[in-house]
Amino acid sequence: MARKQDTYNNYPFGRAKSKRRHSFVGTLLFIILLALSLSFSVALLIAYFAPYVSPSTFGSLTIVGIFAPILFVCVAACMLLWIVMWRWRMALALLIVMLPGILRFSDFYNIDIMREGEIPREKGSFTVMSYNVRCFNDDNHESTIDSLVSYLSNNELADVVCFQEFRRNAEGVERIDSLFNRRYKRCYTSDAVEFSNVVLRTYSCYPIIAKGELQNTYRGTSQWSDIVIGSDTLRLINNHLYSMHISDAESEDIHSGEIFSDSDRMMSIVDRIAGNSAIRADHVDMLCDLIDETPYEKIVLGDFNDVPMSFVYNKLSDDLIDSFVEQGSGYGYTFRPMYGMLRIDYILHSEGLKSIYYYANEDADVSDHLPVLVRLKFEE
Repeated sequence: MARKQDTYNNYPFGRAKSKRRHSFVGTLLFIILLALSLSFSVALLIAYFAPYVSPSTFGSLTIVGIFAPILFVCVAACMLLWIVMWRWRMALALLIVMLPGILRFSDFYNIDIMREGEIPREKGSFTVMSYNVRCFNDDNHESTIDSLVSYLSNNELADVVCFQEFRRNAEGVERIDSLFNRRYKRCYTSDAVEFSNVVLRTYSCYPIIAKGELQNTYRGTSQWSDIVIGSDTLRLINNHLYSMHISDAESEDIHSGEIFSDSDRMMSIVDRIAGNSAIRADHVDMLCDLIDETPYEKIVLGDFNDVPMSFVYNKLSDDLIDSFVEQGSGYGYTFRPMYGMLRIDYILHSEGLKSIYYYANEDADVSDHLPVLVRLKFEE
C-alpha cells in the first residue's frame, strides 16, 4: 500500500488548481474598459459639481455639465459590460458613481407614457406657452412668420404666450398681433426691449395690471407681468438669458464632429461658453432678488440657455418646481441642434401652483427651439 506522501508526491498540499489563462486580446480589452470606466466616472463626478460652483469661479464646469447625460449613459454602459464579465466589484463601484445622477434622472428623462392629443382640462386651470422664435428666421435666414401664424392658428392657443427673440419690426409681424386680438376676447401685451428691434413679448387673455423689466447691461433680459386670473394674481417672469453665442456654422461642425479636429476653434467655443455662463449667473443673482420680493405666486419661464446640470438652473429651481419634472414625459430636450440633447427652455412655478400637463412640441419647425406648453392651476 502506497504511503500518503507518495500519493501526493508531486503536490504536497493536494492537486494544484488550474490557473486561468488570459489572452493578450482579453487583457488589452480589460485595460481599455478599465481606462474608459475611470475616465467617464471622473468626468461624471466633476459634472455633479457644476450646479453648485459659480461659473465666475470655474466656468469650464459648465461644459462638463452640458454632457452629463452622455457621461451617465457611458458609465452605465461600462457597468453593464463589467456585469457581463462577472466583475461585480467594478460594476458596484460604477453603480455608486451613478447614484447622484439617478437622483437627478427626472431632470432629463421621465418614464411616463408620452401623452398626446387634447390637453386635459380642470376647473380653474389655465395654459402658458414659452417659445423662442429666433427673430423669425429659419436655418436659411428666410422668414418664419407664415409658419408661426399657421402653427398658432392650427393649435389651441394658450391663455398666456411668452415669446423670446421676437423681432417686432419684422415684415408681417402684425399678423401675429391680429391673430391674438381675434382669438382672445381681449388681448393684453407686455414688451421688454433686448436690442433695438428684438423684444420679449407676452400675450395674455387675462388682465396685466403691472409690468416691468430687468436687464443685465443688454446681456440678458427678463420681463415681469402681474396677471389677474379669476380672484388670484400671479407674477409671470419671461426670460431670455445671455446666449451661448455659438454660430450656425459652429453648431453644424459640432454636429458633424469636425470641430474636434480644430483645437483652436474648439477652445474658443469652450472659453465663450464658460464666459457667457458667468454672465448668466450674474443675471440670475438679480433675478432671484426679484423672485424673492414677489408677493404673488410665480411662474419663471423662457430660454435660460443653460442645461439642468448647471449653476443657473440649480439656483432658479431651488425654490421653484420644474413643470417638466412634475408632468413631463420622455427625454426633455427643447433645442434642436446638438443632436437634440439640450433642454434649455423651462417653465418653473412656485408651490402654490400645480402643473397638470406638460408638452414640448417636436413637430413645430418654426425655430431651432421647441415651444413648451404647460397647463397649471392654483392649489386649493
